[in-house]
Amino acid sequence: MDDPRVTIHSLARRNIGPVQPVKAVPAYVAAAMRPEEAFRATLSDCLAQITANAATLRVGRSVEGLHQLRVAFRRLEVALGAFGREFNQEWLAELRGRSKILSGRLAPARDLDVFVGKLLVPHEKDVEGFALLRARAEKARDKAWAAAAACIAAAEFELFTDDVATLAQSQLPLTRQRRLPKTASRMLDRQNRRVKKRGRTAHSQEEGDMHRLRIALKKLRYTAEFFAPLYPKGAVKRYLKQVRELQNHLGDLNDVANVRAVVGDLLRPEEKARKENDAAMRFAAGTLVGWYGAQTPRAIRQALKRYRKFRRVTPFWH
Repeated sequence: MDDPRVTIHSLARRNIGPVQPVKAVPAYVAAAMRPEEAFRATLSDCLAQITANAATLRVGRSVEGLHQLRVAFRRLEVALGAFGREFNQEWLAELRGRSKILSGRLAPARDLDVFVGKLLVPHEKDVEGFALLRARAEKARDKAWAAAAACIAAAEFELFTDDVATLAQSQLPLTRQRRLPKTASRMLDRQNRRVKKRGRTAHSQEEGDMHRLRIALKKLRYTAEFFAPLYPKGAVKRYLKQVRELQNHLGDLNDVANVRAVVGDLLRPEEKARKENDAAMRFAAGTLVGWYGAQTPRAIRQALKRYRKFRRVTPFWH
């Protein structure tokens, strides 16, 4: 089934129409659809979000636009992975890999946006070290934003969106499955089992295991949102609320990792000879990393407590 929504990506690329950040919306799927039709509808909506936010960034710097562009890429990666596995179409992994590469090129700008705009602000003091740290972070952010703009303007980005649009409009047979509700339930169960597996491992309270739980939960959430129109709105809303609350707790841990990674990059000397003010900046950086690191045990306990509550929630597709 051809979907005219995929054609908007060429218009957005030329800045025709409204240019502003766009959030994800549920794909138009219905129980009467075949699974591959639902897949193409999902691709169309992911592509619409990608191209709309890319158009926003071509006009100028938009923190929200960049955030929503990365969300769109992650949703697309989940769709390609989940449907590809369900349909036993391993070649979709190549497209998913290209999506991850492009999304990765946008990551430094997003990480520095979060660092400068959120994580650094509550701890800044009227001392030289923090001012120097902010100045270096803002310089690095400008460089990362230039790289993000180059990524969006590159022929590789354009070719990728064209390939996704072609797949979304194609009539290429992908599966013999006919009943979408059964397919949706099976895919959701698969993502839910992965969350449970990661949840059991996360009781180690290791940051790496908590990170893997966060990723599994994100995949479950996006898959649930893909198929949300097939189920009662109230049940879906209650379930996704629990998912988001758990994600918020796991996001606190991700902030700790973000601070550690960004500060590590910022402290790499740009020149062989260290500047005299490096010591003050390094002290401020150490203070920041130390404070966030001290929050880790409590954040892990809160996340695991929330996970135990989430585990008792009945999935809306059952």
